[in-house]
Amino acid sequence: MSKDATRFEWATPQGECERAGSATGHEAVESPWGETPSAGGLSNAREEVSSRSRSTTVSDAHSGSSEDDRIRWRFRADGPIETEPTVDSGTLYLGCADGCTYALDADDGTTRWTFHSGGRVTAPTVGDEVAYVGTNAGTLFAIDTGTGDERWRYHAPDAIEASPVADEEAVYVAADDGRVAALHPADGAPLRTFRNAGRAPCSLALDGERLLFASLDGGAYARDRADGRERWRFKPAVAVHGSPLVASGTAYLGTVDDGRLYAISAVTGREQWHVTTDADIWSSPVVADGTVYVGGGDGNLYAFDAADGTEQWRFDTGERVWSSPALDGDVLYVGNDAGDLYAVGKQTGTVAWHVQVGDAIVASPVVAGGTVYVADCGGTVYAVDS
Repeated sequence: MSKDATRFEWATPQGECERAGSATGHEAVESPWGETPSAGGLSNAREEVSSRSRSTTVSDAHSGSSEDDRIRWRFRADGPIETEPTVDSGTLYLGCADGCTYALDADDGTTRWTFHSGGRVTAPTVGDEVAYVGTNAGTLFAIDTGTGDERWRYHAPDAIEASPVADEEAVYVAADDGRVAALHPADGAPLRTFRNAGRAPCSLALDGERLLFASLDGGAYARDRADGRERWRFKPAVAVHGSPLVASGTAYLGTVDDGRLYAISAVTGREQWHVTTDADIWSSPVVADGTVYVGGGDGNLYAFDAADGTEQWRFDTGERVWSSPALDGDVLYVGNDAGDLYAVGKQTGTVAWHVQVGDAIVASPVVAGGTVYVADCGGTVYAVDS
């Protein structure tokens, strides 16, 4: 992490994310839950929502059913889990701070294979029977999804904090010093390299012919995939952690420093509108049916009109929200720093149910086949019936 980005080292979850877990393997749901995180973090004080929006408070949320019997299985790793799982073809892939990438049976949580890479591991990116993971030691690994064997590796010039992105043409990996490489998917041979203006890239995304970056050093960037030329840069003096989310020609992104949600042109980077929330935004927004959803450091899950930013509703989870919500049909799934996983209706922000896991949730949930998969900082991943 670059010097400027170290100013955010204070921003750590209140759970076990800086401490390794103590158990391994697949555990039956009847096993002890372990310690529940204590209350803390941000103040419970919240500003009133304007009359044009609807607000659901945490007290209202707990009137929804808390159904721990929804949990079908859980798996405990040897270290904190800070990155979201990936589900592909019945397998759940998980990167862990213990230096391992795990492949689990998505139905019952049994281990299919474990790959030891060393160092802190990014979230896996899966495509064409290969899982790509980067480490803070600066190595990108291509792992065979069927066997867990290494296919190839690439040594970046600095730590890799952002998950790689890939398609049939190339695998893109960004090092902490801002240098980016496009690699051949078959053998990892470099196709082209370039340097991004923003250091400490923490998330990447593909949008057609553009490669999008978010940088804690400041700003969001779009580069041409073919030659690396910069298409645009936005707010280079403001920290951005979650990659821009593009929908219908508009890129939506949140900022850490000033807690704003921006809508900008995905082609030119010009601002269309912005709104200010009550605290920092660390995650990427989610867009569906003309509404933008984003979580904030004030504990709220917000819904804004995608056209002009008008607030439609907010739901107060009670503790800091680090990650993006997962959307499945008409339901959003969001986790918070207290280890609460909420199912929230996307139209009204009303909670349908919630489950409390064993530690802080900083990674986004994922939904596949009627199951919500969520990981906590204690090193446990849970399969929850949606």
